[in-house]
Amino acid sequence: MTEKKVLIAYGTRYGATEGVAIKIAEIFRDNNVLADVVNLKEKSDFDNFDDYDGLIIGSSIKIGQWTRDVKNFVRNMRLEIQKLTGPFGFYVCSGYASLDEQYAKVKEEYIPDKLTEFDISINYYDAFGGLIDFSESSKMGWLEKKIMKLAGSQATGLPVEEEYTDLRDWDKIEKFALGYLELIKV
Repeated sequence: MTEKKVLIAYGTRYGATEGVAIKIAEIFRDNNVLADVVNLKEKSDFDNFDDYDGLIIGSSIKIGQWTRDVKNFVRNMRLEIQKLTGPFGFYVCSGYASLDEQYAKVKEEYIPDKLTEFDISINYYDAFGGLIDFSESSKMGWLEKKIMKLAGSQATGLPVEEEYTDLRDWDKIEKFALGYLELIKV
């Protein structure tokens, strides 16, 4: 039996989405499924997905939008995504997804609702929290840090006083990966 192989393509702003992609790939490899992890900022030119048995796309969310790289990838590869014979998964990382009262809204509005703009349907997707990082090594710019500190906690209820807060639920991410594996191994 040949090993299954999945492409995990992502767009990240502050590293949360990349971390999720890496974790999913680790879980796949631990379960004998190969995974190519690709940052769409670095590579977005695929002719097709014939070398893969499945595709997962991940994007961070900022002001209700996917990263530009993910949006361009989905737009440019729309026809190939529609032709996929293996499972198509999608996830987003957003601070709001970590809030119980916002989770369902984030999951629906930022995945299946957005994919309908490209005439793509999906049945395997989830939303995870993001990162709030005010450390010196943060990928946030000074203006983003300032805005988040000033308005973030009042507007979102998210913990923005700490230097570094990881809002991702790693158990939920593992469950997502293992659920996708069930689809790929069928």
